[in-house]
Amino acid sequence: MKNVCLLLFLLMTCSSLFAQSIRITGNVTDESGDSLPGVNVIEKGTTNGTVTDIEGNFTIIVASAQSSLQFSFIGMETEEMPVGGQRHLNVVLRSSSIEMQDLVVVGYGVQRKSDVISSVVSVNTEHATKVPTVDIGEMLRGKATGVYVTLADAAPGSSSNILIRGSRSLTAGNAPIVIADGVPVGGINDINPNDIESIEILKDAAAQAIYGARASNGVILITTKRAKEGVTRIDYNGYYGMQTVRRNFDVYSGEEFAQLKREAYRADNNNNYLPDEAIFTTIEQEVLNSGAFINWEKELLRIAATQNHNLGISSGNEKTKIYTGFNYSNREGVVPGTDFQRATIRLNADQTITDWLKIGVNTSWQLSKNNNPGTGETLLRSITTSPLGKIYNDDGTYRIYPTGVQESVNPLLDLSEVSNVRDDRNDIMNIFLDLTPLEGLHYRINASRRSWNRKTSHYSTAESLLGYRRGGVGYGFIQHEDEMEWQLENIVNYTIPLKSPHSLESTFVHSISERKYSRFRNTAENIPNDLLGLYGMTAAEKFVPAVGANRRGLVSFVGRLQYNYDGKYYANASMRADGSTVFGDNNKWAYFPAVAVGWNIYRESFIEAVPSITNLKLRLSYGSVGNEAINPYQSLSTADQRDYLFNDMKRIGYVPGSFLPNPNLKWETSTTFNTAIDFGFFKNRLSGTFEYYNTRTTDLLAELSLKADVGYSRMLRNIGEVENQGIEFNMNGVIVDKKDLTVSAGFSFSKNRNKIISLYGEFDEEGNEIDDKANLWFIGRSKNVYYQYVPEGIWQIGEDIVNSHMPQAEPGDVKIKDADGDGLLTDNDRVIIDRDPKWFGSFNFEVNYKGFDLSADLLTVQGVTRNNEFLYDYSKGGSLRGVLNGVKVDYWTPENPTGNWPRPKEANDRTYIWTMGLQDASYVRLQTLTLGYTFPKHMLPRLKLSNLRVYCTGHNLFTITDFQSYSPEKNPNDYPEAISVIGGIQLSF
Repeated sequence: MKNVCLLLFLLMTCSSLFAQSIRITGNVTDESGDSLPGVNVIEKGTTNGTVTDIEGNFTIIVASAQSSLQFSFIGMETEEMPVGGQRHLNVVLRSSSIEMQDLVVVGYGVQRKSDVISSVVSVNTEHATKVPTVDIGEMLRGKATGVYVTLADAAPGSSSNILIRGSRSLTAGNAPIVIADGVPVGGINDINPNDIESIEILKDAAAQAIYGARASNGVILITTKRAKEGVTRIDYNGYYGMQTVRRNFDVYSGEEFAQLKREAYRADNNNNYLPDEAIFTTIEQEVLNSGAFINWEKELLRIAATQNHNLGISSGNEKTKIYTGFNYSNREGVVPGTDFQRATIRLNADQTITDWLKIGVNTSWQLSKNNNPGTGETLLRSITTSPLGKIYNDDGTYRIYPTGVQESVNPLLDLSEVSNVRDDRNDIMNIFLDLTPLEGLHYRINASRRSWNRKTSHYSTAESLLGYRRGGVGYGFIQHEDEMEWQLENIVNYTIPLKSPHSLESTFVHSISERKYSRFRNTAENIPNDLLGLYGMTAAEKFVPAVGANRRGLVSFVGRLQYNYDGKYYANASMRADGSTVFGDNNKWAYFPAVAVGWNIYRESFIEAVPSITNLKLRLSYGSVGNEAINPYQSLSTADQRDYLFNDMKRIGYVPGSFLPNPNLKWETSTTFNTAIDFGFFKNRLSGTFEYYNTRTTDLLAELSLKADVGYSRMLRNIGEVENQGIEFNMNGVIVDKKDLTVSAGFSFSKNRNKIISLYGEFDEEGNEIDDKANLWFIGRSKNVYYQYVPEGIWQIGEDIVNSHMPQAEPGDVKIKDADGDGLLTDNDRVIIDRDPKWFGSFNFEVNYKGFDLSADLLTVQGVTRNNEFLYDYSKGGSLRGVLNGVKVDYWTPENPTGNWPRPKEANDRTYIWTMGLQDASYVRLQTLTLGYTFPKHMLPRLKLSNLRVYCTGHNLFTITDFQSYSPEKNPNDYPEAISVIGGIQLSF
């Protein structure tokens, strides 16, 4: 009986205790209504606590209604609230005298910047979106150290190339993976820039390793905007402007080209000038006599309009939050016939079902249309076609050969006779389910599907150059491309209960994804007439169908632990296992570990005594990530179709393909050591980071040529090792901070050195590893080099040419440097010249005075060398034969011995003129210049607005460079990079 009574007493006591426990939910925001992730929520007088999630939400079980909760966050005043009879708390934290710390999105989570110990850089999206473009890559220029952005194509609708800490792979991809709201996207421009809340770039292995596969080239994390509780907001941002171009070179004018042609014929005729009648065509002579020379650039290029309109609507209450974004962009090209239109709709929604269950959706629908009739040849002709010609025939039609010379084709011809239209559709659907079944335990199931398809319609009329050369018939094709990718992730985050000041968080992820691609193309040749255009292709004489498809899959398991002691000492460890279908049967799986440690030195007592130091943190990390950026099936043997006749009937057969199978093909792996120090002085008015890294990439994926007796011509295998090491430094400072005036400035510096450590493991007699000269891969040098002779001037009359190392040369020829000094010109006189930049950086400046704001961004890339074929190639007008126009140079003649280019020659190219193309492509550019005005708050209620700003922005206003082109990053015949000036308005309701 005593035991029974004791048991009943204990049960009643426990029941009473459980009955008193109360589950409290809530949301924490700052004074402007923005959610605050990472806020510490502690039951006063206990170690019972939790932290807010990325939406600022929290759940905690407290002992009773008499409990109080304390809310603390760095940079904010600590807030205390009694529970009482409340079950849901909305808490607003106010800024303290200490500047608020930034929040950083990391892999599968969010951290305060003070807690981040890996190399993660946050991009200020407000500053980035000042660039008037829909290309996010272009917006990132100069915004993050170690991130090198170059121009891929300046045509409307194009995108940029992004390299994070240099290129590693020899033949596999070097582009970073882009993750938007936890979902891999096809490209960075799949996201509307105005929908972006934050951009984080993961640069070292400790940050990237949790993404393992595809992360060796860096990770770009994009978080899109979401609605906030209790806030209804409508934002509009629109601009309209004009674009033009400026080239950094001249072509020969009519008189100059005529003289070039005379000099070219003179050199082949014993230094005697021939009469013009023997040199020029009838049309050229007419134009020479009339002086009606053609400026092809003026005829071809135009001032083009650009506009962009964005509308964002967000609204939310305790249960439901919805953000909707609408964007329309229309950019005309500076080349007539080129333009790009895009419309995007985004819907992000969050629904709280219970205090432990929430569902959400992230969706995006994007439609775009791109007109580009193929401007490469058109721009080439605008440079190389002689100005001594006539654009039109007597009947007003375009003259195909304006000068009467078949090498010179009318640049305007195909702009009106060729159409090439790309229609794209890009849809992203992401649904997630969040559960918090236990205190400190958070589970998310994340399912996504991305689909992309493109329809390309091309038609060249019978009047086009292609139609003319085919005998006056049309040509066209229709191509359909489809890509679909799905991903399913199970994500578990658990805060392991430890007594303060210890903190330990764990993350576990299981992920599976698959991507499918298919393509169909039907080409119609010899279409008899242009009455129906491409729709008349059914009447074509010949059809050539082509079809292709591929599929790839990935399975991953991830684990991570993050330890924090009192905000001073940090340690992270992660491990990821990835299995990919693109590798050989024997090596589909790979494992990528990483560790990182950090020390917040400024929180030590001996530093706290120095008030001028407000931040000082040391970070170290080491880890590995993988690269699977190769095409599917390259580890397998494939078959090629062969047609043959059997009994006068066409038969289809298959023969082994060119690839030798490699079942041992495995992951390319990059291992990085990273160390950094973050600093801040005078309440962080002066702050910055210095970082050093060393990345070794092994098992390089390389496509190798095989000997003919093998039976296969190529094989993809793993070879050698490449090193990337570098330093990064950035500093930002608030120079003036007064009530009506703030002035701030910052700069960044990045230096990367790429070096091949090893290739095939084959050595010469002296024990040195053998280079691969055919692929321009040299041990101890960058994987991106030129290997050629170096010119050192022009041979002059009177020089002892016969007894030199070039006895066959003549005055006016290119003089090649005898690099090894043996008196002979041999292959050993070729030298290795690095193509990569020695360093790149940026400088930004911003002034705010009352309602006015002025900002500027300067970019620079130094020590980069590019090969400009327009300075020597015949087809590009560079060989000085007087047939084609070209980039104007100071060429040598007997009367102009100081000319630094070889003497013109009509019969053939000057020997070694091809060595003259290397140019310093370093540049300094004014990337953006913005002037804006924000109307005072007291004026807005009458307009029923909460914010109103007008602004004017100039983009790419000037570039200082020695490289002769429209852009120091592209050839002269590539689409010109535009100078833009726009005016815009931002308003909020």
